[in-house]
Amino acid sequence: MPIIVYFVQPGDTVYDIARRYGVTPQSIISQNRLTNPDVIYPGQRLLITVRETEPPPTPPGLKTYIVQPGDTLYTIARRTGVTVNEIVQLNRISNPNLIYPGQQLLLPARATVPEVPPGEILYTIRAGDTLYALARRYGTSVEAILRANPGIDPNNLRIGQQIIIPTAPPATAIFQGNADKAMIAFTFDATYGDNQTEALLNILRQNGIRATWFISGIWAQNYPDLLRAINNAGHEIGNHAQTHAHMTELTAAEMRQQITEAEQAINAVIGSSAKLFRPPFGEYNQTLLNVASELGYWTIMWTVDSLDWQNPGPEAITRRVLDNLKNGAIILMHNAAPDTPQALPGLIEEISRRGYQFGTVSEVLDP
Repeated sequence: MPIIVYFVQPGDTVYDIARRYGVTPQSIISQNRLTNPDVIYPGQRLLITVRETEPPPTPPGLKTYIVQPGDTLYTIARRTGVTVNEIVQLNRISNPNLIYPGQQLLLPARATVPEVPPGEILYTIRAGDTLYALARRYGTSVEAILRANPGIDPNNLRIGQQIIIPTAPPATAIFQGNADKAMIAFTFDATYGDNQTEALLNILRQNGIRATWFISGIWAQNYPDLLRAINNAGHEIGNHAQTHAHMTELTAAEMRQQITEAEQAINAVIGSSAKLFRPPFGEYNQTLLNVASELGYWTIMWTVDSLDWQNPGPEAITRRVLDNLKNGAIILMHNAAPDTPQALPGLIEEISRRGYQFGTVSEVLDP
């Protein structure tokens, strides 16, 4: 069964969300490890496993509509030009409050059903969305989204509003941040041991730097105290898959499982989820990019591989990073590399001297 990502809206309760998706409240509580199901907040990300059924053929003289996240019968009726009562009767709906995304509804022939051409998706605006963020996530541009949605006000996006997003290609990997911004991001991949984590955290704290840490699910489970320390220090947390698997060798369902299990492991420790994903070994294909995007993630690669994982010595690490430095650079490092704590202070000093600021990946991406 497919797993979808739902962002809590103002006024939501776990019971309401479960009813909306046709699942039980307990399944949402268990899947997201909610300690207090009465306390959820707008913008919070929840994973929901929804049922998947083959839609029946459309009867002659009728039209079909696929329910989108955030839809109600009232908004569907208003958007398609029919009445709620007609939808209820045609679909024999006993509870008008119980519809779920992906559900196929029958509509009268006169209904105006939004058509989404191939290579585009119909997207429902969620809390915190911006056109820039959506363009980044789906590998398109703000200008392309504006062209596809004449009259849209990019400064006044409404939760529940539906827009068309051009998706050709469906999703892309990000290798560099804003090239006009004199800022770089240190990133640290954590997969197995505790290694140099405390030393790296001390160096970053002493220099007032926030970095992005890509955490595997097994690392979150084995070193919860270190993950909390990273999070409490204000660093950004990214998803590095559950077991650091070779993702391109997996099926789409297995890819989805790797990402969602890591998300659950991270969320269980720090109470929040990541929005950035880095594929283990830097291996990806279009299927993985699409799966990550469907789960609400941006796939983050790197501008500069420090090669610290090869243990070349601190001088070689420093030289490689500085020789490839540029605006918006995302620098790949590892918490398990023994030479990295020795190289990091000198790197920070020289990068600062060259006039760069330091930020998380999200800050480096921001225009």
